[in-house]
Amino acid sequence: MLTNPESSSQPADICQSPHGGADGGDSPSQLLGAFVDYLRARPTRDDSEGTRFDDSGSKSQGVIRGISELGGVPAITLQPEIGRPDRTVLYFHGGGYVSGSPPERYLPLAAAVALAANARVHVVDYRLAPQTPFPGAFDDCLRAYHWLITHSGADPQTLAVLGDSAGGNLAVAVTAAARDQGLALPARIALISPLADLTFSGASIEERKQLDPIVTREMLESTVTDYLAGGDPRDPRCSAIFADLHGFPPMLILVGENEILYDDATRIRDAAAAAGVDVAFESCRHGIHVWPVFISAGLPESAAAIERLATFFKTQAAHWASDTSR
Repeated sequence: MLTNPESSSQPADICQSPHGGADGGDSPSQLLGAFVDYLRARPTRDDSEGTRFDDSGSKSQGVIRGISELGGVPAITLQPEIGRPDRTVLYFHGGGYVSGSPPERYLPLAAAVALAANARVHVVDYRLAPQTPFPGAFDDCLRAYHWLITHSGADPQTLAVLGDSAGGNLAVAVTAAARDQGLALPARIALISPLADLTFSGASIEERKQLDPIVTREMLESTVTDYLAGGDPRDPRCSAIFADLHGFPPMLILVGENEILYDDATRIRDAAAAAGVDVAFESCRHGIHVWPVFISAGLPESAAAIERLATFFKTQAAHWASDTSR
């Protein structure tokens, strides 16, 4: 049952903005269009390193960056340079469980969220496969969450968990584990292009393979084989579509309509709705896998998605403030 005022049974187009295409959102921005053309022209790769923008030597203005540890798990923490953050965001990055450490590629997104949501954002640098297969990444992320809830002084009522791709899967798995262990749950959970089915049973893997310029089935199979190392892909800690979502906080799911993982996102949405979770599902008509991460390239679609995330996080804080004033 969808009870959240922001929820909708019909996906909104998060990419629509005044800065989009000339037809008001029916076509991608020129920057996104050029980037997709570049991706389609590049040689096929086994990982996502070919999608990296060169951020070397650049620092996000207005953000303080520091090295931290969350229960012994390394992390990079970013927060606005001026003022005091109103909330905390625990961010699990993507990379198919095999790339993203150190998580430099994801820092522009984290910094943008920190500024837009006035948040302290912890980017967890969890261990990667094949050196550390399942459940290494899950264990690290749960340990970081446990420490944040029990030792950091962070208020669960102003805490959000954010994850993209494989990190979206981890965000669901960690929230479920926290619930089962009796830990305080975050106020909200947001997923971007979640990789949520390690059995690869979603029809969109085949139906949208000609549309997706980044992710291929072969890429997924390679990374997941390294991560599972013989483990069961139906384990809900691996595949969020099999997780029990009862008792979850409000959830926002962002996904691109051109992604082969589109059905992973819709199945999490459906499972959440069936569990009575307030879930908002929003798609980007021309979105590519984890398009918000390319904010440093100036993509208006990325900026629109980050503003949506920030609004989602800040609305929860306002909700709690209203409740506690009664």
